[in-house]
Amino acid sequence: MTGAGLAALGYRKLVTLPPPGRGGLFGPGIAILFLALVIWIGLLGLPLGLLIPPAGGYGIEFTSAQRRLLGWTVITVTTGPLVGIGLAFVTPWIVARTLTVSMCTTLVPLVVAVGWRAGETIRSHTG
Repeated sequence: MTGAGLAALGYRKLVTLPPPGRGGLFGPGIAILFLALVIWIGLLGLPLGLLIPPAGGYGIEFTSAQRRLLGWTVITVTTGPLVGIGLAFVTPWIVARTLTVSMCTTLVPLVVAVGWRAGETIRSHTG
């Protein structure tokens, strides 16, 4: 869950950055890169943490199909920055929008896998 918190906090800070002033682009550029790195680490840590098999009665046991969805999440997280870097050459301020699209794409298989598992758990407890 630390990964989810890092991603949410970093994304919130990134989209609320003010446009660059007259002081140049170096400071805002470094801030964007740092926040993008925080988001990337958070989005990579969340599915990797969920992929750890449960031990000692603790943890969430996913089926192989759900693990495959979590694996796709890891793949989309690792390839997302490549798209952002490519678009940063066009205009540096498009990175936040690209990160938004990348994050939404990343969240689809993650939400499906966790929602699927939650539905199975609820169904097994309600009879």
